[in-house]
Amino acid sequence: MFEEKSSVTTGFKKLSLADVALEPTRHGALKRVLLRHEDVDSQLMFLNEVYVAPGEKIGAHMHLDMEEVFYFLDGEGTMQIEDEIQPVAEGDRVIVPIQQVHILENTGDKPMRFVCFGVKVPVGT
Repeated sequence: MFEEKSSVTTGFKKLSLADVALEPTRHGALKRVLLRHEDVDSQLMFLNEVYVAPGEKIGAHMHLDMEEVFYFLDGEGTMQIEDEIQPVAEGDRVIVPIQQVHILENTGDKPMRFVCFGVKVPVGT
């Protein structure tokens, strides 16, 4: 995968985007995994940069134990959360609540790019 450059004395961890390979998501599109849950001591589950080609769709799915936050950097499309559909474009932020089915589609003519992260919601909240 990739090797983090770390300083033993400070705990400083640096990762360059160029060092992270693209990999397929489970629901369609390609992603660069910038952070995995194992990398941190927090409720943060992942941080990904995702690329969705024109006409491509990230299929319906939900997360049983986390919220997911999207910040759109390039492109345009539609995001559906349960029965509600909204347009999304560069500069938009969307929060998908825990256990909500969501779908994302690139309806534009150029690639869509966004960062997303998941935050684990403690049981009973």
